[in-house]
Amino acid sequence: MRDIRFSEDDQARIRKLRYHHPDPRALKRLEILTLLICGEKHERTALLAGCSRSTVGRVLTTYAEHGLDETLRFHEVGPECELHKHRDCLETELTNHPPRTIAEAQDRIEKLTGIRRSATQVRSFLRETLGLRWRKTRSISVPPKKSVSEQVAIQKDFVEKELNPRLDEARQGKRTVLFMDASHMVLGAFLSCLWSVVPLFIRSASGRQRYNVLGAINPLTLQFFRVCNTQYINSASVGELLRQIASVGISTPITLVLDNARYQRCELVQSLARQLNIELLFLPSYSPNLNLIERLWKFVKKPALNNHHHTNFQDFQQRIDSCLDQISSTHRVALTRLLNTKFQTYEQATVLAA
Repeated sequence: MRDIRFSEDDQARIRKLRYHHPDPRALKRLEILTLLICGEKHERTALLAGCSRSTVGRVLTTYAEHGLDETLRFHEVGPECELHKHRDCLETELTNHPPRTIAEAQDRIEKLTGIRRSATQVRSFLRETLGLRWRKTRSISVPPKKSVSEQVAIQKDFVEKELNPRLDEARQGKRTVLFMDASHMVLGAFLSCLWSVVPLFIRSASGRQRYNVLGAINPLTLQFFRVCNTQYINSASVGELLRQIASVGISTPITLVLDNARYQRCELVQSLARQLNIELLFLPSYSPNLNLIERLWKFVKKPALNNHHHTNFQDFQQRIDSCLDQISSTHRVALTRLLNTKFQTYEQATVLAA
């Protein structure tokens, strides 16, 4: 057996490409190299990788003589796809201006290269050659008069100087930090994906009845407070929640993290908070990603509302209340992972050009 040393750079590349290389044949070779790096013998490597011992030997010989790039390169037999000749310009164009559909990609490729290919061929080229995937876009909340970079800087500064110091005190048992927000759930069909043989349909309820829940949760202990109604959430609702929090006899200083809704910033709420010795920590504008309770509202919809037909409004309310009642019991493990204090601040986000 040949004694070959793998450089640190090659080991790092192999670990990274092992799960992300677009060619499944290369993934097999990367698995073989990974097992060899871990010290497995050729026979054991062949068994674990599901190949012959001679294949392991050829992969190792190619790596030793020509390096990692050549090991992952395949010399195709047969005519080369004409689109490969235009790969660089197509990659630049389609990466900077992602197509919304395969049909759009077909038309743009034809305009750039004069080559018309079927939808199946274009899809294969996008996935296997350019490494593109059909992904849903996401939104970033940004104030109208600020840029994304400015908003990212504001949020990062708030997290480092205001939020994290208070959370550190909470972890030491010196403070109680609660995240507060309201959710307005309208009676109707909440649709989501399912694994099924055929498309399934959910009967949709009619009407505009909504169930409002103003909640506050401690992400470390999952202690949860809530005020519910079927009308509106206003300053009176916030006051009721503040009194509820104060009434349980929390011995440490209390910080309530909340957004800038008018009914929460009004003087009535702020004066009551001062009387109850509750600190109100207002988030920067347009920062739902920093309010952990937003994750709770998204979670509640999955077991309680998604893909369920609610026979009446009472059934709708009961499902929501039942889920919220089980926060610290049935759903404790899932919510402990979900409500971690790692905040997404979009520092590495790629923004789609206008």
